[in-house]
Amino acid sequence: MMRTYRLGWIEVSSVVFLSGGVAVLYAVVAVKRKYVLMPLIAAAQIAAFTWLAHVFAHAAGAVLAESPLQSQLQFLGLGGILALSAGYALFLVFFSREGVRYFAAHTEIALARELHQALVPEILRRIGPYEIYGASIPSGEVGGDLVDLVEGNNEWIAYVADVSGHGVSPGVLMAMFKATVRSRILTGNDGIGLLEGVHQTLYPLKTNNMFVTAGFLQAQGERIELSLAGHPALLHFQRSTGSVCEYPPQDLPLGILPVQSFSAQTIDCRQGDILLLLTDGITEVAGQNEAELGAEPIKSGLQQWAGLPLPEVFRNIRELALGFGKQLDDQTMLLVRRL
Repeated sequence: MMRTYRLGWIEVSSVVFLSGGVAVLYAVVAVKRKYVLMPLIAAAQIAAFTWLAHVFAHAAGAVLAESPLQSQLQFLGLGGILALSAGYALFLVFFSREGVRYFAAHTEIALARELHQALVPEILRRIGPYEIYGASIPSGEVGGDLVDLVEGNNEWIAYVADVSGHGVSPGVLMAMFKATVRSRILTGNDGIGLLEGVHQTLYPLKTNNMFVTAGFLQAQGERIELSLAGHPALLHFQRSTGSVCEYPPQDLPLGILPVQSFSAQTIDCRQGDILLLLTDGITEVAGQNEAELGAEPIKSGLQQWAGLPLPEVFRNIRELALGFGKQLDDQTMLLVRRL
């Protein structure tokens, strides 16, 4: 703006690249707080522009030096430089402050993710005549699903839980849920009493819009006791008939009402049978037409893959879901096989 003669493309390009490169250097120095380098960059900038002016020397401009238009262009150009410099400086200040906030939040989320990984490890155990496998794949940095196994003296309780929502808050409630379940089991609670005790402990500690669906399996000799609190149906592959039957939930999720009761039913799990508890992050995967996967493809897959090791059954079912649609929710499964 301040030069009143015609500029060639080479000169324009040189000025643009030099200005842009200097701006990047200023940004890097500001973000890394190496302010002592600012004068050096400014000196290099002045020297570079002086050299460009010498290389691209021009004759007299189209506007006379004493013309009022020349003074107006100088004034507008200087004002533009000052305004752009001030705006750029304010941008750097904003970027630096928001960067500190972002990385602080990112560090907290990373710590929460590590905690989640420690609380929800992969489970692969053989207890008496049962083989048990469980795993949870979160959809984000921190998941709200939980799969856990508590064992002792050839007896065990395995369960899957799904906290409503996504992010750090469900992850915190999930950790509280696991701690409450294990503490209740250690004090002798099991079956219906276990769910009622967990509900009584967690209900005052959660927010109004949060709840937990859960499915519990407790071994009692050759039979297994099932409790479903608002959780997706248990899928039971019966080797004798090659079919898969469903056990739908009988009770509300934990945390819906101040006082709730829970029920249980007994499952006859015979040799070669497989029990599958999963979260709705698998069955509710949506395809291109927004239709959900549902339980039928999973039941067919369970029939097809029943002879495979349980970790492979898990991977095949998850690949089935991912092939149908993108994962938008935590995907968790608990598989139990009677050997």
